[in-house]
Amino acid sequence: MKPESEALDAAGVEGKSTRSATPESQRRRLLSALPALVATSIPALALGLHDADELHSRTRKITDSVVHGGFPGVMVTAHTGEQFNFYQDLLKDRLVLMNFMSVDSENELPMTANMASLIKGLGEQFGREVFAFSISYDHANDTPARLAEFARRFDAPEGWYFLSAKPEDIVALGYRLYRTAGRPRQRMNADLIHYGNVKIGLWGAIPAHITDVELAVSRVTSVFPGKPPSSEMRRAGPRRLNGDGPVYDSRDHCRVT
Repeated sequence: MKPESEALDAAGVEGKSTRSATPESQRRRLLSALPALVATSIPALALGLHDADELHSRTRKITDSVVHGGFPGVMVTAHTGEQFNFYQDLLKDRLVLMNFMSVDSENELPMTANMASLIKGLGEQFGREVFAFSISYDHANDTPARLAEFARRFDAPEGWYFLSAKPEDIVALGYRLYRTAGRPRQRMNADLIHYGNVKIGLWGAIPAHITDVELAVSRVTSVFPGKPPSSEMRRAGPRRLNGDGPVYDSRDHCRVT
């Protein structure tokens, strides 16, 4: 793939097929699209880059270094001042919510306000079964002290961590969450809330603009562990091979044997 096309992916540009486009036309489309996309493109925001070639080069080096089987070994600093290994100390075996944000972008892209609504909707499950991580892509400005003040604005409950890390590490985490079949998805934008059951590797994402909190909660809880059956297991559907009884039965009549 041409560098310009890969840079489209890295910057979050999801355009039409470029097979018939000339390199020059690809470059023109990319350069015209980047200013509008910089508000949500994680690599561009975290690395502070607008040049397409440099953005491609830096992002490629970072994603090549990421272990494809799991989260990279990234160190993060919380709004409490504590430092953690992101996967080992915070994610491992948990039910989690994650988003990318910055203090200065909250008015334009209210990620934290939407995350707060979702956390409130989870009720007592949050902080005991579910934890949240809001990761700043503005390493230079979002210090632990500033993130702590920001957390107080939203009455962040225990279990909600506001984190900062090196720009390269932010891109590496974004690559892990947006990867499809070993490659970054075409969009790595900060307008999603990710949720996951880390223990079994089941993940999903919802748009950050939450209008129906109950629906958003139902999406998030879909990856939670199921409750054990409280009664005898029943089977429905076609009859087992070489079994007796009707060819097809319902759950009310066909017991597991």
